[in-house]
Amino acid sequence: MRERQARRSLVPPALLTASIALVAGISVGGSYALWNGGAPISETEVRSGTLTATVAVGDTGSPTATSAAFDPAAFDGMLPGEARSETLTVGNTGTTSFLVAASVDAASAASAEVSWALAPGACAAPAAAAIPLGATPENIGGPLAGSAFAPYCLTVTLAPDVPADAAGTTVADFMLILDANQYRS
Repeated sequence: MRERQARRSLVPPALLTASIALVAGISVGGSYALWNGGAPISETEVRSGTLTATVAVGDTGSPTATSAAFDPAAFDGMLPGEARSETLTVGNTGTTSFLVAASVDAASAASAEVSWALAPGACAAPAAAAIPLGATPENIGGPLAGSAFAPYCLTVTLAPDVPADAAGTTVADFMLILDANQYRS
């Protein structure tokens, strides 16, 4: 009689178990389609456009300028408690409406001697009350439509209790920051 030799597996049991688990995981992992679904949606309108903001000092808008400088003489020789105003014009040469948000640079916002405010409309006849400006942008007025220009009135006020050595000086070092935030109608 012949003796049969027992065969020994060359694959250790732990590896065999891991292989089976991996194969089972792959075959189950790819079948999530059973839980996917779809549903029709109502009609939707998708629009695209451009948003291009410009700025100019004065009543006339610029089709291209993205920065503008006030004449330092506009704020020269201010007295305690005095307020002076200058008109600037923001343009939307794009096709998408936007809201104008304004702020001043952090150093100017921290000043206790000077304050800034901005109102929609020319300084001769502002369309609304001026909004005080600080380091955080504030929306000023309503949306500015594409291919349109709108005036804004910047008012700079010297505090009434400004130190005597600051009275009669020029308020020249400040940055007015304008943001154009897309408006969805």
